[in-house]
Amino acid sequence: MMRKTIEKALCLAFLAMACTFSTAEVFAQPGTPNGGFYPAGIAGVDYNVTNAKNKKQGTWIRVWPNGNLYYLGQFENDNPKGGFTFFYETGEIMSEVTQIENGRKAFTKMYRPDGTLQAEGMYMKSAQLDENREPLRLKQGEWKYYDGRGNLRLLESYDHDQLNGLTISYGDQGQELERGTYADGQRTGTWKTWDELGTLLSEINYRDGVFHGFCTINYANGRPQTIGRYEQGKEQDYWKSFMEDGTLKTTRQFENGELIKEIHENGTVFLTFADGRPRSEFTVINQKKSGPFREWHDTGEWVIEDQLDPESGETLRKRVLVGEALRREGEYVDGKLEGAVYYYDLNGRLQKSERYENGNRVSSEEP
Repeated sequence: MMRKTIEKALCLAFLAMACTFSTAEVFAQPGTPNGGFYPAGIAGVDYNVTNAKNKKQGTWIRVWPNGNLYYLGQFENDNPKGGFTFFYETGEIMSEVTQIENGRKAFTKMYRPDGTLQAEGMYMKSAQLDENREPLRLKQGEWKYYDGRGNLRLLESYDHDQLNGLTISYGDQGQELERGTYADGQRTGTWKTWDELGTLLSEINYRDGVFHGFCTINYANGRPQTIGRYEQGKEQDYWKSFMEDGTLKTTRQFENGELIKEIHENGTVFLTFADGRPRSEFTVINQKKSGPFREWHDTGEWVIEDQLDPESGETLRKRVLVGEALRREGEYVDGKLEGAVYYYDLNGRLQKSERYENGNRVSSEEP
């Protein structure tokens, strides 16, 4: 069926060209047989007629190396006119282009090989030329992109091929997943993201493509995870992070992106040395240490080891910490040491134990 459609299109194209030959002075094009009125079909060559001023006139086509039609369209005095159709090499329609304003603009629909609409929007002709000395086509205005089921997944706004204006991405059910604005190709203003259920996940402000202004990151339950402010892409002033139940976890103070102060408000705290080796672990309730704690010596190193993956059976190279040594462990109650606290040397041997009551040491023993 597709082959017949192509043959019919070619037949109509050749008939149109034959009529054009009878009314205009013809300049033979590459691939045109001597005395013939139809193209021989050389891949990559446009066919077929010009007028006395050597301008493209009437029906023009181009074919693929296998002879199938690549495009079919009409020209009037070198300007594309009306509808152009482009085909995949296998014969399916690749795009449909409707010329507007003597070819200055072109509304375009792009298709996948299975026939589903992939994108649609407007191109405009540029004064700039490509490597083939043809005018560049620039995206202009609103462009829409669809998935294979015909659902709108992305809307973008362009000005001279540059993102400018509203951008929205959509989920499977048509719900918005992200919304924001571009100015001259850069993100600007407030950008928001949502999950598939409509829960607001983030609200971030931009200026000239960088973070600038208030920033809120939320958990999947909608409660805030992090709240803070950026200035020219760098953290500024106080940033607060929360646990999933809404409990304040940490407060950090920044100046020009540099951390000035960090206050552990609630939750488990795990501190490390600069290279990621463990330094200490403890729990905080209302800025006071509470519960068990551990501290490590400044020792150990990261090494790469070969390990067998039990599922795939493949040998994987993994980064492993070796040689770390516990230095001290015990317990805090309401911010004060309570009970036994144990001290260890670099080899893991117990050096001594101390006993505390309400933060005061009451005894010390060595093994």
